[in-house]
Amino acid sequence: MSIPVVQAVRPAVLGVALAALIGVASGQVKSTAKAMTLTPMDYVEIRQLVNRYAFALDTGSSNGYDYADLFAADGEFMRPHAKGREQLAALARGPLLGPDNTVHYIMNHVIEPTPEGAIGKAYLIEFNWDIAPAQATGGTGRGAGTGPANGWDIVGRKAGELARTGGHYEDVYIKTPVGWRFKKRDFIASTSGADPAPLVPPRIPAAASPIDTSAPLAPAANFLAPTQQSSLTATDYLEIAQLVASYGHALDSGYGKGENGEAYAGLYTADASFAGATGHDQLVRLGQIQPRGPEFVRHYLTNHVIEPMPGGAKGKEYLAVIDNGENGKASSLFLGGHYEDTYVKTPEGWRIKTRRLFPPRSAPQAQAAATPSATSAALAGTAAVAARASSLSAGDYIEIQQLIARSAYALDTVADRGAAYAQLFTTEGAFITKTARPAEIKGRRQLAAFAAGDLIHRGPAFVREYLTNYIIQPSRGGATGRVYLVWIEVGENGNPGVIQGGGHYEDEYVETRDGWRIGRRTFVPSRLGPRDVYDVDRTRAGSAPDPRAQDTNAATARPVELTALDYFQIQQLVAKYAQYIDTCSNNGYDYADLFAEDGFFAPFQNGQIGRRAQGREALARVSGGGPDGCTGAGWIRQGVHHIYVNHIIDPTPEGAKGQVNMLMIGLGGDKNKIEHDGYYEDTYVKTPAGWKFKSRIHHATYDPAQK
Repeated sequence: MSIPVVQAVRPAVLGVALAALIGVASGQVKSTAKAMTLTPMDYVEIRQLVNRYAFALDTGSSNGYDYADLFAADGEFMRPHAKGREQLAALARGPLLGPDNTVHYIMNHVIEPTPEGAIGKAYLIEFNWDIAPAQATGGTGRGAGTGPANGWDIVGRKAGELARTGGHYEDVYIKTPVGWRFKKRDFIASTSGADPAPLVPPRIPAAASPIDTSAPLAPAANFLAPTQQSSLTATDYLEIAQLVASYGHALDSGYGKGENGEAYAGLYTADASFAGATGHDQLVRLGQIQPRGPEFVRHYLTNHVIEPMPGGAKGKEYLAVIDNGENGKASSLFLGGHYEDTYVKTPEGWRIKTRRLFPPRSAPQAQAAATPSATSAALAGTAAVAARASSLSAGDYIEIQQLIARSAYALDTVADRGAAYAQLFTTEGAFITKTARPAEIKGRRQLAAFAAGDLIHRGPAFVREYLTNYIIQPSRGGATGRVYLVWIEVGENGNPGVIQGGGHYEDEYVETRDGWRIGRRTFVPSRLGPRDVYDVDRTRAGSAPDPRAQDTNAATARPVELTALDYFQIQQLVAKYAQYIDTCSNNGYDYADLFAEDGFFAPFQNGQIGRRAQGREALARVSGGGPDGCTGAGWIRQGVHHIYVNHIIDPTPEGAKGQVNMLMIGLGGDKNKIEHDGYYEDTYVKTPAGWKFKSRIHHATYDPAQK
């Protein structure tokens, strides 16, 4: 069984132009004279309904009734058939469901108004995850350990695989007194090609023009930051969706510029925390230690659920980290799971306040009593659309999102012998491919020939091109966009599914008298950037300046003036650290009390910030004490002494920062043995109780597994 979560919404009033677009994308002309008029909020609510479906089905929450309550009272799921609340709830029950289970990834959501409400369709792919503990990436809030090697070395490791189910949903939606619900949902399995791997290169029409692959791409140059908006409306939903969709683009490629630190940190509030990094500068650094490059594509986000809350909004979405194969190498799934977020509106627009990653786990779940869905209130409300400072309305964003989603259906199904795909472009529209044989396919005749040129992997029942991470920005000529795509050949007749490859589209959209159309679309395959340029660890070794030295947006506030007593007290703080960790004094709580109330300790090894210890109890444990009573620290039994040398202290606007080298004497019980184990990177803050560690990050060189 399968589910969807979507990234599409739509305009306030759909006129004749959009009606024509609907007919083109589906391969047939449909009259919408009597169709219901859908507002932007209707599109938002239908999209949220579909997004919630995956979470409800995968978790089995409320004993399956959260899933059942997404349907109308007489709603039905067709295959396997279930009708009514009890039968539908039974579909969403199972022994291995749980709150962190993620299976159903839903994309390409298309919505069309009807006289009775709306109909829709969405692509589905299912993933099976089998992540070893070491790959659960410590520091994400739930990980176990610090992860293997560093971010570059783990590219291409397999942590999951495609399930044998994939295809698309066909839906009927109806507006009820408690909001939009499924009237009917049917799943259509995808046909797959005769040779699911490797990916067949695009068949370029003979008349296509060769192109210069070094030509700059418009959207990267024209990228605009999210615009400032007002209260939570349909526009807010769209902006939050765009914020989250921007996550992969910022982290993987810096919006096509390669340098991703500022782009990534700019998605968060100034005081946000994620993966052991707190505040703008640490988030910049966290982004910079990730594998990246100007054309790199890795983080695919979908199934985005948004709910209003006091002070802003909260959300959750599924994550799949896909390493698209390069140079003949197979593609693989590295990481999956789901994020849970809170969002706040700042003077610069919506930003992420908190984010946690929950790796996928299937496990028995305690079932709650049968209750009505808690999401009804969030789905039921409608609000007026606030005036926009941007040249694009909420309706424009929705129509362009629908245009993007329809392009996958039109290409995969070869509807109307390719004409349906071609008519999504302007009359002189062009598709650019920057593959091994770069070319420009221009005009509707060539575009139709391109769509019909691969009938082995395209046809009426095919589902292959999964699109997600839509970001749309206003431009002088209309709008530009950046969209992630991955080609997945679904398994059929017992054959395994295959991730064939992926990358991103760079789009230019034009508003015509027939509605929004694609003026220019460029496909850029995913490529990992050069390690010696983008790997922070290597650049800091001397081949390039320290990334922090390149940060032109660093805070310009003047550092505080430290007195002689301040320097002395900070030195004493570090000296006490050695004493307390060596002796486990006061059962580890003397060590814990060296930290500020929100202070933390975290390891940093092989390019990864590890799981942080934060809070008095967690810090007592990390020093060997706490509930275990000083029995968990091998260095204490061995009589190890920590010696700190070369302590450097620098004032900062918030207090001070420091760096100190660390030696261990007596490791392994040999009192004559001295080991160097890297250095500490510290931030200090002055509290009413004196100077404390705001953070202490240990850059370790010692590897116990090799001793």
